[in-house]
Amino acid sequence: MANNSYVIPPAKTPAWLIALLSLGAVVLLGGIFFAIWYSGNQIADAKMEGIITKMEFMPQPEQQVILGRDHLTSREKAGEYILTVEVRSRKGETNSYIVWVGKELYDSLKVGDPFLVGPYLERN
Repeated sequence: MANNSYVIPPAKTPAWLIALLSLGAVVLLGGIFFAIWYSGNQIADAKMEGIITKMEFMPQPEQQVILGRDHLTSREKAGEYILTVEVRSRKGETNSYIVWVGKELYDSLKVGDPFLVGPYLERN
């Protein structure tokens, strides 16, 4: 009969090194999880809805020339369409945000309408 006992040879990598690398992996995964969680909170906070309190048009006529791969195109721009939106924060404070929009969106809105404010806006 054959002897089925098998002796596992000792590891060539020290146990402290394995433990250190395992700890480093846990810290790295924890950091990645925290970064995803934190950025998710910032995105959720950035999606705020407010009320349009002021609409203004600043005439600045200009012609924009766009260089494409095969051709040049141009378009006329009448000026800047600007909204001022007041958003109530979770703390109860009211913050004003300035939003630059296109002509089509500007024409479809009026003062008092709700407006979704994004993370790319300039705070007043």
